[in-house]
Amino acid sequence: MLTLPLIRTDDDSKLTPIERNAIGCENVVTALMMQATISDPTATEQEIETFTTLSVATMTPAEA
Repeated sequence: MLTLPLIRTDDDSKLTPIERNAIGCENVVTALMMQATISDPTATEQEIETFTTLSVATMTPAEA
């Protein structure tokens, strides 16, 4: 089961520039894969809704 944190707890101040770039690349690849799934003509409405929700939740974490 996938869980998404409601409060951001990550602190990227200790990351190296290469680690920050790697995280950015991972985010871009994830976004492209989600968009490909959403655009797939064989995807069901439930799959599209799920990936749309996850894409917003992973790109814009909730702040408390």
